[in-house]
Amino acid sequence: MAVDARPDPVQIVAKVGTSFRAADPERAFEVWLHLATKAGWQVSLVESVAVDLDAGDCGVVDIEGLRYLVRQTRRVRRTLVDDVTGRPAERPVFGFAAWAEPVLSPESADS
Repeated sequence: MAVDARPDPVQIVAKVGTSFRAADPERAFEVWLHLATKAGWQVSLVESVAVDLDAGDCGVVDIEGLRYLVRQTRRVRRTLVDDVTGRPAERPVFGFAAWAEPVLSPESADS
């Protein structure tokens, strides 16, 4: 049995947007899709599933037989340069990123 050297789709994180503003959901989805394809996965869009854009959902994909929901929220660590005191100071903040979560169903749990 061969070991798959590709990163698991849930490990693919696309830095999108800024520390203050999310990227357009379509753009965040496209960036994540590009990274997943570049990592060697065969990814196809599942158009028949509605997503909640207000909740940070970007779209659903099928990756070689399993479905994933691509989401976008504050998830990655970034450094913000803040000068509210009159002197520049760096502080950590969470920035926006897109990533995939498995879409689990009773059928997929049995696999």
